[in-house]
Amino acid sequence: MTGSKFEIPQDFDTEIYRTLNDVENIIYFKWYIDKDTLEFMSPVENCDYDFPQIANPASTVFFGGNVIHPEDSEKFSAFFDEMFWMQGTKNDSKFFSSKIRLRGKGDRGYLWAEFRLLLYFGEGPLIGFGCICNINVKQLWQMELQRSAEHDVLTGFYNKDATQRYIEMYLSKLSPTDLPPAFIIIDADGFKAINDSFGHLFGDGVLTDMGLAIRSVFRQKDIVGRIGGDEFVVLFCDMPDVDVLEKRCTELLKNLDRHYESNDVSLPFSVSIGIALYPDHGTSYVELFKRADRALYESKSKGKNQYSIYHQSLIGRTFSVDSGRDPQHAEEIRQKAFQDNMLEFILNLLYETQNPEVTISICLEMFGKQFNLDRVSVAKYNRSSNQYDTEFEWIGPNGLSITDKENIKKYAPLLDRRYSVIDSNYRPTPYGVMSICEDTFEKYPQEEDLFRTLKLGAFVHSQIAHGSETVGSVGFETSHRPYVFSKEEFTKLSIFSVLLGNILLDHHNDNVSERVSRHLQNILDHMQEFIYVVDKETFEPIFFNNTIRQTLGNVANVEQTCYKRFHNLDEPCEGCPVKKLSKNGNEYIDVKLNNWWGIETPARAYNIRWDDEMDKYLALIIQSSF
Repeated sequence: MTGSKFEIPQDFDTEIYRTLNDVENIIYFKWYIDKDTLEFMSPVENCDYDFPQIANPASTVFFGGNVIHPEDSEKFSAFFDEMFWMQGTKNDSKFFSSKIRLRGKGDRGYLWAEFRLLLYFGEGPLIGFGCICNINVKQLWQMELQRSAEHDVLTGFYNKDATQRYIEMYLSKLSPTDLPPAFIIIDADGFKAINDSFGHLFGDGVLTDMGLAIRSVFRQKDIVGRIGGDEFVVLFCDMPDVDVLEKRCTELLKNLDRHYESNDVSLPFSVSIGIALYPDHGTSYVELFKRADRALYESKSKGKNQYSIYHQSLIGRTFSVDSGRDPQHAEEIRQKAFQDNMLEFILNLLYETQNPEVTISICLEMFGKQFNLDRVSVAKYNRSSNQYDTEFEWIGPNGLSITDKENIKKYAPLLDRRYSVIDSNYRPTPYGVMSICEDTFEKYPQEEDLFRTLKLGAFVHSQIAHGSETVGSVGFETSHRPYVFSKEEFTKLSIFSVLLGNILLDHHNDNVSERVSRHLQNILDHMQEFIYVVDKETFEPIFFNNTIRQTLGNVANVEQTCYKRFHNLDEPCEGCPVKKLSKNGNEYIDVKLNNWWGIETPARAYNIRWDDEMDKYLALIIQSSF
């Protein structure tokens, strides 16, 4: 039997390259840049894309003939711009790559492709050799995986992470000439009762229906996300005016005001809405969310089933409102308010409750949860016994109470030794007189049983002083060891000690408001920020703290307006928050102000009553010193 001999290749040759390229669906081209002519090296009738064998002029064929998908034209233009920016390059080469969609043949629409080009330069770009790879299946699969990872299965909206990411991307691209967006939080009223009574499948149907109503009211270009069980976020893009926004929110409230019935049980359902406006209420996702969430609380507190646009309100209101939302979420908001503005939070809380004991108790809980401590306490110094007697105590999950009667009886000898160890550690520090131990087992190995039994792995206690007199101590304790206390913990502990010594534990005067006013200067003088109080009518400072005095020297002796005295200006600073405060409302404003060296730093402004005898509010300005 005879036949032609089949030659098995032993190395790469032209035929192997051609066969592999056909399998991979790769087509090669040569591009004469100076002539604007692109020539494909194999017959284009064998490829998936709809363009001629020779594109001349190439720029017209590709850009003028809709060969490139309209949404990718800008990307491809940037590709060309980068290439021609290298006009001055001589005797060099550069590789470019870009993923774009090219028009397919027939009714196939646009197909994803990777455009690769090796460009050679003389006095400018001369000639390029490249290829186009069909990556349509791979790209569509990757896009589907990304879509699944970014979207909520139930509603099809973006999930929490994707919502924040896309809103941040949108905000970062805004220009001063663009119409501003509005940030909207939509939260269900009564969903928990429906879910508990009718079951999770019914609840899923309610949430799906809620999502459909939201999508029907807002536009396709608006960014919509589900960020919690029954909580949604919308970025209302290119807002024409507030009236349009209010009409959309009113329509949504009307569409979702209903009752759900099952097995002769009827339960009400509605939504509440909180709104923050860009840029007045914030320019970032976090800032806008924070303001919109406070506005949402206002909607809940007024009876639900309504919308509220954020207005500058006291931080203290965030914990006094019975919102009807998830209690855990309400606690998170209160905790964040405490972390962001501890001093303002405490003073507002004290004014609201008129009760120092309640204020102290709440603050201990805030500290414990913020820093994951196991015990936070306040003790008064007992001169007769020469020791500290605990009056207030917050205990975490792993902490041990030393005020519990059973524990006092059970561990009496150990508690005495504990007091001795803490007392022996007091030393002057930049934050005041403190007793610090970050690993009790290592520092006191002979007392390991003591600290293990009392669950005390590390501690920091700060002495509380009233004038030159020691009146008590406040302590942070954890069962973990070693534990390195942060600068933030030392700073907040120090400020809280001053508050305790001058207001919260000062019982020489039973009028809380008077004590706050009388000792506020002492508190502010201990803070490192630039702090001053301004008459809102005359702009004349009536107080500035020690940080300003040390920085500006004799400025205290000059009678001028704040803008003249601090900045040598003849009119109020640009963006002056004093002018934005209402006449006597309880609000605060976050702004950016130039400091004494012309550097823009964060600042906050508050209405404040400095003296009960003064029948007006003043403005308290707190500006970062760095």
